[in-house]
Amino acid sequence: MQRLIRPFSAISRFNRDVKLLLLATGILAVSFFGVTALLKILYILRLGYGPEYVGLFGASGALGYMAMSLPSGWLGERWGVSRTMALGAVVTTVGMIMLPLAESVPLWARDGWPIASQIIQAGGYAMFSINFVPALMAATSPENRNSAYALSSTLRSLGTFVGTVAGGLLPGLLAGLVGQGLDSPVPYRLGLWIGPLISIVAIVPLLRMRGQDAVAGDVETIPDGAFPVLSVGLLILFVALGQAASATCQSFCNAYMDSDLALSPAMIGLISGVGQFAAIFAPMVLPRMARLRGNGWTLAVITLGSALTLTPLILFPHWLGAGLGRFGTLALAAMWMPTLQVYQMEMIAQRWRSLAYGTVSMAMGLSFALVSYGGGLIVAGWSYATLFGLGLLLSVGGAGLMGLFARKPGLIRKGIPAQQVVGVGD
Repeated sequence: MQRLIRPFSAISRFNRDVKLLLLATGILAVSFFGVTALLKILYILRLGYGPEYVGLFGASGALGYMAMSLPSGWLGERWGVSRTMALGAVVTTVGMIMLPLAESVPLWARDGWPIASQIIQAGGYAMFSINFVPALMAATSPENRNSAYALSSTLRSLGTFVGTVAGGLLPGLLAGLVGQGLDSPVPYRLGLWIGPLISIVAIVPLLRMRGQDAVAGDVETIPDGAFPVLSVGLLILFVALGQAASATCQSFCNAYMDSDLALSPAMIGLISGVGQFAAIFAPMVLPRMARLRGNGWTLAVITLGSALTLTPLILFPHWLGAGLGRFGTLALAAMWMPTLQVYQMEMIAQRWRSLAYGTVSMAMGLSFALVSYGGGLIVAGWSYATLFGLGLLLSVGGAGLMGLFARKPGLIRKGIPAQQVVGVGD
């Protein structure tokens, strides 16, 4: 128990901006990744849409994130990361408010309204998340950076866990209050209003940041040089392959459990909540793994593990198989993202960090959109098992690529000055 509590006690050692950043990401996770992420797919299904629309719905969010990736980095550099993140939280809240209004808009707009809501939500979150990474990089020192990124993932997972479990319980509670069944969209629509109410709170700590550029003791001497096009391009290739497993589950696991397994919203929330609970603690092992073998090796192992966790979803069409698969993908996704962020940020000069992360995030959004849209067509034409199998194979390829980079770091760092890659840990 002491080992589990220790990472949270480390919060006191971080400076004020780091604490405010961690608080904001935890609060926004309750809303964006928790309550809203669970209920919106179930709400869409209750409106009468099938897997093709679910795929298009997920893809539109990814495209919204992609479209705002580069502008978000540009806004952070020009306007300041804290104000840009706060604006992003506001835009995300507006998108959340739009979705439960879908049944109130004119008939001609009803098919497009959820899509527009998804695009605005994701675009706003891009403004927050893309500036969060360089902001946390600037506010930490090389000695506590891995711990800060791991803790941010832990708090995001904790918030998601709370929001997911609450989101799973809300339809049943609200159905009883309004006298509707769980096959009606009404309980889900009412539950979706909880998300924007929570996300508004996340704006407060962002506006209180001082916006310092660096912390005392951070003596990085990374030369600016030219933008590292080759390195970023190879990283994009890895991301496109490596995230396929978690993207397929994130887009379709809830729909699979609802449509094919006929599980109740509370059961879906419980299964996802157990995975999110594991995701709270999974990132805590990252600093030790990075110290032992480096971030590149750690990324390769996590990506391979994420791929293999889809196996129960493919082989066992049962709530237990779905639970094991969801558990694994959520826990490993919580480890994958902070490791990728540190791996990338420590390769890039401070001048290019927002732009580089925005570029990779844009490619990540495009990849997710393709997985989501194509996944809907695959499910409609074949099955969920076929989709999960494809996600597994793509992520295995991504793991192999990162393993190659870890063994031969010069491949991905070609053209980057030697001083620039000191401290990456590979």
